[in-house]
Amino acid sequence: MYHKIRSSHKIGGVIFSLFFLVLASTGLLLALKDSLGFVRPPEAKVPDFVSAGAIVSIERVLEAVLAQKIPEIASHRDIDRIDYRPNKNLFKVLSKRGYHEVQVHGSTGEVLGVETRNDQLIEDIHDLQFFGEGISKYALPVIAVALAGMAATGIWIYAVPVLRRRKFQKKSQ
Repeated sequence: MYHKIRSSHKIGGVIFSLFFLVLASTGLLLALKDSLGFVRPPEAKVPDFVSAGAIVSIERVLEAVLAQKIPEIASHRDIDRIDYRPNKNLFKVLSKRGYHEVQVHGSTGEVLGVETRNDQLIEDIHDLQFFGEGISKYALPVIAVALAGMAATGIWIYAVPVLRRRKFQKKSQ
Protein backbone atom coordinates (compact mmCIF):
# COMPACT_ATOMS: atom_id res chain seq x y z
CA MET A 1 0.00 0.00 0.00
CA TYR A 2 2.81 2.37 0.97
CA HIS A 3 4.57 1.90 -2.37
CA LYS A 4 1.36 2.59 -4.33
CA ILE A 5 0.77 5.82 -2.41
CA ARG A 6 4.40 6.81 -2.92
CA SER A 7 4.30 6.19 -6.67
CA SER A 8 0.93 7.97 -7.05
CA HIS A 9 2.38 10.92 -5.11
CA LYS A 10 5.38 10.96 -7.44
CA ILE A 11 3.25 10.78 -10.60
CA GLY A 12 0.80 13.38 -9.28
CA GLY A 13 3.71 15.63 -8.39
CA VAL A 14 5.05 15.49 -11.92
CA ILE A 15 1.63 16.07 -13.50
CA PHE A 16 0.45 18.88 -11.20
CA SER A 17 3.79 20.57 -10.48
CA LEU A 18 3.38 22.98 -13.40
CA PHE A 19 -0.01 24.11 -12.09
CA PHE A 20 1.33 24.42 -8.54
CA LEU A 21 4.27 26.47 -9.80
CA VAL A 22 1.96 28.83 -11.72
CA LEU A 23 -0.42 29.21 -8.76
CA ALA A 24 2.42 29.75 -6.30
CA SER A 25 4.32 32.31 -8.40
CA THR A 26 1.23 34.31 -9.40
CA GLY A 27 -0.04 34.14 -5.81
CA LEU A 28 3.26 35.56 -4.59
CA LEU A 29 3.09 38.41 -7.13
CA LEU A 30 -0.49 39.18 -6.09
CA ALA A 31 0.47 39.15 -2.42
CA LEU A 32 3.29 41.63 -3.11
CA LYS A 33 1.48 43.77 -5.70
CA ASP A 34 1.55 46.88 -3.51
CA SER A 35 5.32 46.54 -3.01
CA LEU A 36 6.24 45.74 -6.61
CA GLY A 37 5.91 48.72 -8.95
CA PHE A 38 5.52 46.75 -12.19
CA VAL A 39 2.45 44.81 -11.01
CA ARG A 40 0.03 47.69 -10.44
CA PRO A 41 0.44 51.21 -11.85
CA PRO A 42 1.00 53.92 -9.24
CA GLU A 43 -1.85 56.33 -8.55
CA ALA A 44 -1.45 59.78 -10.03
CA LYS A 45 -1.00 62.66 -7.60
CA VAL A 46 -3.93 65.08 -7.65
CA PRO A 47 -5.04 67.92 -5.36
CA ASP A 48 -7.12 66.94 -2.37
CA PHE A 49 -10.89 66.48 -2.52
CA VAL A 50 -12.68 69.84 -2.28
CA SER A 51 -16.42 69.13 -2.21
CA ALA A 52 -18.95 66.71 -3.66
CA GLY A 53 -20.13 69.41 -6.05
CA ALA A 54 -16.67 69.64 -7.59
CA ILE A 55 -16.62 65.98 -8.72
CA VAL A 56 -17.09 65.53 -12.46
CA SER A 57 -19.91 63.33 -13.76
CA ILE A 58 -19.42 59.75 -14.90
CA GLU A 59 -20.45 60.90 -18.37
CA ARG A 60 -17.53 63.32 -18.47
CA VAL A 61 -15.16 60.61 -17.23
CA LEU A 62 -16.37 58.29 -20.01
CA GLU A 63 -15.89 61.03 -22.63
CA ALA A 64 -12.32 61.61 -21.43
CA VAL A 65 -11.54 57.88 -21.52
CA LEU A 66 -13.08 57.31 -24.97
CA ALA A 67 -11.16 60.33 -26.32
CA GLN A 68 -7.91 58.41 -25.64
CA LYS A 69 -8.70 56.14 -28.63
CA ILE A 70 -7.56 52.97 -26.87
CA PRO A 71 -8.51 50.06 -29.17
CA GLU A 72 -9.71 47.88 -26.27
CA ILE A 73 -11.96 50.72 -24.99
CA ALA A 74 -13.99 51.72 -28.03
CA SER A 75 -17.30 52.21 -26.15
CA HIS A 76 -18.76 52.12 -22.65
CA ARG A 77 -19.43 48.37 -23.15
CA ASP A 78 -15.67 47.77 -23.11
CA ILE A 79 -15.34 49.14 -19.57
CA ASP A 80 -15.24 46.63 -16.73
CA ARG A 81 -15.61 49.11 -13.87
CA ILE A 82 -15.08 52.68 -12.75
CA ASP A 83 -13.64 53.19 -9.29
CA TYR A 84 -13.64 56.54 -7.53
CA ARG A 85 -11.06 57.18 -4.82
CA PRO A 86 -12.35 60.10 -2.73
CA ASN A 87 -9.16 60.37 -0.66
CA LYS A 88 -7.20 60.77 -3.92
CA ASN A 89 -9.98 62.56 -5.91
CA LEU A 90 -9.27 60.11 -8.69
CA PHE A 91 -11.31 57.92 -11.04
CA LYS A 92 -9.83 54.62 -12.20
CA VAL A 93 -11.45 53.22 -15.33
CA LEU A 94 -10.62 49.58 -16.04
CA SER A 95 -11.09 47.88 -19.39
CA LYS A 96 -12.62 44.43 -19.84
CA ARG A 97 -9.93 43.42 -22.35
CA GLY A 98 -6.30 44.47 -22.66
CA TYR A 99 -5.85 45.16 -18.93
CA HIS A 100 -5.87 48.96 -19.34
CA GLU A 101 -6.36 51.46 -16.53
CA VAL A 102 -7.14 55.08 -17.28
CA GLN A 103 -6.77 57.50 -14.36
CA VAL A 104 -8.95 60.60 -14.53
CA HIS A 105 -8.80 63.67 -12.28
CA GLY A 106 -11.95 63.79 -10.15
CA SER A 107 -12.46 67.55 -10.37
CA THR A 108 -11.31 68.46 -13.89
CA GLY A 109 -12.00 65.28 -15.86
CA GLU A 110 -8.46 65.41 -17.24
CA VAL A 111 -6.80 62.08 -18.09
CA LEU A 112 -3.77 61.72 -15.85
CA GLY A 113 -2.44 58.46 -17.20
CA VAL A 114 -3.07 55.33 -19.22
CA GLU A 115 -1.32 52.28 -17.81
CA THR A 116 -1.42 48.49 -18.04
CA ARG A 117 -2.87 46.60 -15.07
CA ASN A 118 -0.49 43.67 -14.79
CA ASP A 119 -2.18 42.60 -11.55
CA GLN A 120 -5.38 41.84 -13.49
CA LEU A 121 -3.40 39.74 -15.96
CA ILE A 122 -1.64 37.94 -13.11
CA GLU A 123 -4.97 37.33 -11.36
CA ASP A 124 -6.47 35.91 -14.57
CA ILE A 125 -3.51 33.55 -14.89
CA HIS A 126 -3.76 32.66 -11.19
CA ASP A 127 -7.42 31.64 -11.40
CA LEU A 128 -6.87 30.14 -14.90
CA GLN A 129 -9.41 32.47 -16.60
CA PHE A 130 -6.62 33.55 -18.93
CA PHE A 131 -6.73 30.07 -20.49
CA GLY A 132 -10.52 30.06 -20.93
CA GLU A 133 -13.69 30.01 -18.88
CA GLY A 134 -14.04 26.22 -19.08
CA ILE A 135 -10.54 25.56 -17.81
CA SER A 136 -11.07 27.89 -14.88
CA LYS A 137 -14.45 26.40 -14.07
CA TYR A 138 -13.47 22.72 -14.29
CA ALA A 139 -9.69 22.49 -13.88
CA LEU A 140 -9.34 24.66 -10.78
CA PRO A 141 -11.45 22.34 -8.57
CA VAL A 142 -9.47 19.35 -9.87
CA ILE A 143 -6.22 21.13 -9.03
CA ALA A 144 -7.54 21.95 -5.54
CA VAL A 145 -8.42 18.29 -4.92
CA ALA A 146 -5.03 17.25 -6.33
CA LEU A 147 -3.25 19.67 -4.00
CA ALA A 148 -5.16 18.24 -1.02
CA GLY A 149 -4.30 14.72 -2.22
CA MET A 150 -0.64 15.62 -2.65
CA ALA A 151 -0.58 17.04 0.89
CA ALA A 152 -2.26 13.92 2.32
CA THR A 153 0.00 11.48 0.50
CA GLY A 154 3.06 13.58 1.40
CA ILE A 155 2.13 13.37 5.08
CA TRP A 156 1.58 9.62 4.71
CA ILE A 157 4.93 9.13 2.97
CA TYR A 158 6.63 11.04 5.79
CA ALA A 159 4.70 9.45 8.66
CA VAL A 160 4.91 5.75 7.73
CA PRO A 161 8.71 5.42 8.06
CA VAL A 162 8.67 7.40 11.31
CA LEU A 163 5.95 5.16 12.76
CA ARG A 164 7.75 2.03 11.56
CA ARG A 165 11.00 3.15 13.21
CA ARG A 166 9.21 3.81 16.50
CA LYS A 167 7.52 0.40 16.35
CA PHE A 168 10.85 -1.29 15.63
CA GLN A 169 12.58 0.61 18.45
CA LYS A 170 9.86 -0.46 20.93
CA LYS A 171 10.25 -4.12 19.90
CA SER A 172 14.02 -4.02 20.29
CA GLN A 173 13.88 -2.64 23.83
